Amino acid sequence: MKQDRIALFEQGLARCRALLQQHSNSRALRSIEKQIEFLIDLEMGRTSEVNRLQEITIGVLTAREVEPLDEEVAELLYEVASEARRM
Repeated sequence: MKQDRIALFEQGLARCRALLQQHSNSRALRSIEKQIEFLIDLEMGRTSEVNRLQEITIGVLTAREVEPLDEEVAELLYEVASEARRM
């Protein structure tokens, strides 16, 4: 499960970064990128700041900013957000 979660987060991060190349001014995408980096670090044990999980806003940002740009990436980011809620 842990490897599946990390793989999902890494896939979400890669797709987020690809979208950032097309929309480099997007604060929402930058925020999502940082949040996914945090999730990966937490899952891999590189940070122990579990209390920061309550600050994850990937789902809201995806609904507002990503879905109009790319529905496929949005679906992946919704999966990331859902998995983050299970942590």
